[in-house]
Amino acid sequence: MEKTNLDLRVRRTLRNIREAFYELIMEEDFHQISITELTKRADINRKTFYLHYNSLDDLVDEIEHEMAEKLMAEFEKDTSGNLDVSGCIRIFYNFLDSGSEVEQKLLCDPEYTFFYDKLTNDILSSPFFTAFYEATECPRTVRAFCVAVTAIFRAWIRDNRPVPIEQLIGYADQLITNGYNAVKKRD
Repeated sequence: MEKTNLDLRVRRTLRNIREAFYELIMEEDFHQISITELTKRADINRKTFYLHYNSLDDLVDEIEHEMAEKLMAEFEKDTSGNLDVSGCIRIFYNFLDSGSEVEQKLLCDPEYTFFYDKLTNDILSSPFFTAFYEATECPRTVRAFCVAVTAIFRAWIRDNRPVPIEQLIGYADQLITNGYNAVKKRD
């Protein structure tokens, strides 16, 4: 019985830390967030925070790892190991578009570029995507195109979603698979 209560307390503490951190992300830049401010908002003391994390960076790493795992699970579920560019773009954009406001801020706000860079690198370095690159004659170029796919989505979010998601998916697919001429305006 006591172990169950302890587990509940730990889970509640971790949830409070996470919720307080998410609130702070939406209110200020990462470098302005302090552990003191976070622990006050989470209604815990600093010592309790340090029982679970060494720093705010550890908390961010945990969030990034969880997001990468969720995204990779989507790719693996929806592609059955058969990657194609169109399918990847659709899965990726729908995953990001369905994410919380906090997740979108972490991925699209210039203040959180470090988060975006780490997540992108983790995803694109996975065995799943490595096999995708190695099936081409120029893996580094293909990897750069994959980074471009994320840049297109980030610009779409920053511009307040000027076109519907399906249209964005179509544009990105055409740009990546056919290059610039596929989306160049015709007279």
